Amino acid sequence: MCPLRNVTYKQYTTMDSISTPVSFFRFIDVNIKEDIAKLRLRHHGNAAEFDVDFAITQIECRKKFRKKLPHFTSSPETLFPSVLAGEQASHEAVARFHASLFNGSEKVIDMTAGLGIDAMTIAAKVKSMIACELDTVKAQCLMHNKNAGNISNISVENADSTEIIKSHIDCFDTVFIDPARRAAGNRRVYNFHDCQPDILSIQDFLLENSKRIMIKASPLLDITQTLKDIPSATSVRCICVEGECKEVLIEAIKNGALKLLEAVNLNADGTLISDFSYSPVDEKGEVGYCTAEDLRTGCYLYEPDAAVMKLSPWNALTERFPGIKKLDKSSHLFISDKYFESFPGRKLKYKGVIEKKDRKALKSFPANVVTRNYPLSADELRKKLGVKEGQDKFVYGTRINEKPVLILAER
Repeated sequence: MCPLRNVTYKQYTTMDSISTPVSFFRFIDVNIKEDIAKLRLRHHGNAAEFDVDFAITQIECRKKFRKKLPHFTSSPETLFPSVLAGEQASHEAVARFHASLFNGSEKVIDMTAGLGIDAMTIAAKVKSMIACELDTVKAQCLMHNKNAGNISNISVENADSTEIIKSHIDCFDTVFIDPARRAAGNRRVYNFHDCQPDILSIQDFLLENSKRIMIKASPLLDITQTLKDIPSATSVRCICVEGECKEVLIEAIKNGALKLLEAVNLNADGTLISDFSYSPVDEKGEVGYCTAEDLRTGCYLYEPDAAVMKLSPWNALTERFPGIKKLDKSSHLFISDKYFESFPGRKLKYKGVIEKKDRKALKSFPANVVTRNYPLSADELRKKLGVKEGQDKFVYGTRINEKPVLILAER
């Protein structure tokens, strides 16, 4: 850890505040398959040498987050400070992607460490990591977890991270921050001004005291407004796991300019499904729109994944995949007589437009129903058509030349 000037904070080097006797972890192991509600009722008011409620919370979190945090939950000694901490933590696949953006020589500070999934994962890729957490129990659990994982290059600070940055003699290579997106009454928020800390009010301070800041933000964030709010942003990434949008990740440097936009879709194990990157220059082209002649049986229908949808790089897509055309200005579906294996999203065989006279035949037909720029939602259209859940067939409700149509496609 780099030398600090005298400041008021607490550095955790022991776990005196949280008692974790062997019987605590044995209780978790023995009861891991038990029903949580019945377990709490059975042990309510019972005396024990450890906090039984806290032990049951560990069981609950291991059950709830085993898919999101498979490595973390499989370790018998890890501690969750609360269920909320698990909900707010990065998916392990996303944390590994974050870590891939670091090099081995960096000194990093995580301003809002929480459960510490990002801090502990990034630490494996950098020289040193300071993980700051204002909540005492979270800080204690993080200290315990980094010790259990034998991670020696993390220093855990139960302190205001801005004070730690002020006290640091040298600039950090990277400041990583995930502003808390919960307001009073546990209400979810996503605008930077509503999060804690307010990144917009401290961005100049952070840029002065680091070579780079990396901001993990809500997937609901408006990209256009974000680029206005953080004018020094150099890259914006939208990150998904198996099609579900998890976050918008912004990098910024002092006096920076936007150079990269990237849509990333990951498997749950962190391997890459698709990656579409482009520069603002790529968005200066023209989008082509399909005509009746383009809609031929045997051509291909393309539906961009959620990360691409978030960034809306329609010009860049048509530049990257020559000949691909959009169905309609607001439909965000594409058609082409060419097959593009690397297209970032769903790739289907176009089977044709479903005429009104043929729609009765769809009753009980097994198909996935998707709507893009259509008067009805997917659920409403499914109910209206009487379509059953399917796997390989798709019915798309969309528009072509501003007119609502139904399209049949298949994997």
